[in-house]
Amino acid sequence: MNKKVGLQPGTLVYTGDRQSTIEIPITHYTYNHESFKKNSFIFRDNLFIELHPSHVNWLNIGGIHNTELIKKVGEAFNIDSLILEDLLNNSQRPKLEIRDDYIFITLKMISHSNKKNKYEYEQISFILFSNLLITFQENPFDVFDSIRCRIEKRSGRLRTKKEGYLTYSLIDRIVDNYFVIIEDLEERIDDLEDKVTTEPKKEDFDEILELKKELLKFRRALAPLKEVSSKFKDSDIQEYLGEDIDIYLRDLQDHIIIANESNDALFNRGNELLQLYHSTISTGMNEIMKVLTMISSIFIPLSFLAGLYGMNFQYMPELTWKYGYFFILSLMISIILGTAYFFKKKKWW
Repeated sequence: MNKKVGLQPGTLVYTGDRQSTIEIPITHYTYNHESFKKNSFIFRDNLFIELHPSHVNWLNIGGIHNTELIKKVGEAFNIDSLILEDLLNNSQRPKLEIRDDYIFITLKMISHSNKKNKYEYEQISFILFSNLLITFQENPFDVFDSIRCRIEKRSGRLRTKKEGYLTYSLIDRIVDNYFVIIEDLEERIDDLEDKVTTEPKKEDFDEILELKKELLKFRRALAPLKEVSSKFKDSDIQEYLGEDIDIYLRDLQDHIIIANESNDALFNRGNELLQLYHSTISTGMNEIMKVLTMISSIFIPLSFLAGLYGMNFQYMPELTWKYGYFFILSLMISIILGTAYFFKKKKWW
């Protein structure tokens, strides 16, 4: 975000970490019920896209780190510079905006990372015209392979629908992947609960804090989608998405609501897990203090007797008594047994 400080609105600056020299693959899909064509190329200096008015056109751009490419896309399709600025900002909050000739949607795709218990967040942006869908990704590899396969093999409804249904299918695939992450987070919380309730360790506390960070990050990516999905019913949006997919959009909205509710429940469980850890540790410390207190209670009178008869006075009763040692030893044993019986009777032990 610091890269944008002090710049005027609409300035095209990529806020991510990928090097601008990395090549960007571009794929142009054109299809209808009868035919399918795929054109893949690497962006160099020129961008020439030939649209087919009678076909569905999907232009997938596998990188947003080259501002020159984004600028050329904006010039070719007359896209607002503020929209281009948002799609270059990889920390952009998920949102939906309507322009005169297109709608703009941006959201987060979340997938498992190569690192254990880590997730990768990738910004996906959609610009939907009446006869063209442009998708912008940070990385060329994603969860859209199943969509591409359905297009190429002509399975399902994709080949019989327009760009609006394709947009819905891609968003639905992203939302479906949220449930995979939610299930993984639930398993992590269950495992941590088992560890914390049996034998809590310092490593568990560190893992709980790391989990809470992931839950908060996931919540920030997911919560704004409720606002985005609520706009699907607007007449201006349906002009591009198509009224014939209204039933699918309602189903997608339900999935987003369920995902948010599940995420809220997970977030609350994360807070409760931290409290459970502290409570378990506190209970363990109380048990230790209880044992130490009982031991101290037993040895205090014994220490008193030992100290009393350990004083170096010449004239003390029982010092010269033949059975004095055995008497004191018996008294000490009696005190130990009596104190232990008292603790047992009170159920303190």
